[in-house]
Amino acid sequence: MNRPGALPPVSLPAADPFFLSSDEIDSLMDLKNPPLYLSRYLKIFPWPDDPGYLLLYSTRNAALALVPAEDGERLRRGEIPPDNAETLAELGMVVADPDQERAEVFDLPAEINRQDEGLNVSVILGLACNFACRYCYEGDLKQGQAMTAATAAQTVAFLREHYTAGHRKSLTLDFYGGEPLLYVDLILEIARPLQAFVEERGGKFRFSLVTNGSLLTRATVKRLKPVGLYAAKVTVDGPPAEHDRLRPFKSGAPSFAVIMANVRACHDLVRIGFGGNYTRDNFQRVGELLALVEVMGFTPAQFGAVQFHPVIQGADRYANPEFTGGCRTADEPWLAEAALAVRDETIRRGYPTPKLMPSPCMVDMDDAFVVNFDGALFKCVAMIAHPEYAVGDVVHGLGDVATICRRDHWRENKECGECAYLPLCFGGCRYMALQRFGSIGRVDCRRDFYERIIEGTVQQDARLQARGEEDPAP
Repeated sequence: MNRPGALPPVSLPAADPFFLSSDEIDSLMDLKNPPLYLSRYLKIFPWPDDPGYLLLYSTRNAALALVPAEDGERLRRGEIPPDNAETLAELGMVVADPDQERAEVFDLPAEINRQDEGLNVSVILGLACNFACRYCYEGDLKQGQAMTAATAAQTVAFLREHYTAGHRKSLTLDFYGGEPLLYVDLILEIARPLQAFVEERGGKFRFSLVTNGSLLTRATVKRLKPVGLYAAKVTVDGPPAEHDRLRPFKSGAPSFAVIMANVRACHDLVRIGFGGNYTRDNFQRVGELLALVEVMGFTPAQFGAVQFHPVIQGADRYANPEFTGGCRTADEPWLAEAALAVRDETIRRGYPTPKLMPSPCMVDMDDAFVVNFDGALFKCVAMIAHPEYAVGDVVHGLGDVATICRRDHWRENKECGECAYLPLCFGGCRYMALQRFGSIGRVDCRRDFYERIIEGTVQQDARLQARGEEDPAP
């Protein structure tokens, strides 16, 4: 098997070196050991746990390696240590052809699409919600709109057709709202026929919920599991007082205790993804929440992925103008500090945490999209307030997604093409670009943010790998 990125092995002709010139011998040696070059996507960091080593990380494939400090310094000078060359090539940290490597990274979204055999769809059932979250990006957009039975039937028909046309092997739905568990009958109305359709064709059907957790009762989970429920992501924003301030019921009543009681009642039935949102003012309190969760008797093994995200300070007309504390861009200095601190608390306490690795946006995936409650199709759940970015509907199908979403806008940006963080970013978030520039056609550059967090994040991931921990289940 050839090493990734390396030239195929060359069989040398049998020859007597005494009859070859020195130039001919050098030429044959070059064929046997083709020159290697440092990957443009290689990052080199100190390893605080042992100063005698340096930590290597590939932004292209998330590979990690520890090398003696002397070898690491040689790599920084562009020299390839002969003793480690083969291993480094296998990890994609040195390459035989830098131009080919660059072309392969440019092709990475397309390659992921070629290998993807599943259809992944987010379904927004309606915008009704029983919470009054202060920072909700849907905000005043939520006027109780809900998917009708006719639109649900059209959604099922559209997904059947789209699934069959692509010869796919799985269909995964994520039900959103508002609060999706206000629409349990609608979930059943969509999931039952799709489950039967996919399984009759030998495929795998399943769905998850993105829920505030207040209605995630054991009875409801038992009702939904037979039709494909496999996971629920529950949002908790800090210890009780802080969470209840940011995410109360519409009545103003606190919600923390209700959510955690439901998590306790259901965690043995369904995989709970646990996490929440933080602001510049409260990210330091995530550790308090996780400590309290432990005191309440939960263990890290009882959760799926545990991950916290910054609140986006939205500029949409639907956003709450009185809310402050979120981020408008990835360049805000507090954001890097918060991301590292929150992740460190999560990892230190043993909770399963996603690693830093290339993770394509839904915009870049051919078989991933959002069905809005009215049947309109989008490429991001955050875009439903912007009908100009709809990419079709369940009656007429998908339109020209690449043009509408400016899918390859990063290709037009010279800095993106030369950036070591391209595999992690591919032009950044379209929604953040919309908030910053008023258009999704601009690149949401994340380079400065990655420069601030990459060393600490990779060191965290290396410690996870040293402990033998696998990536968490969704």
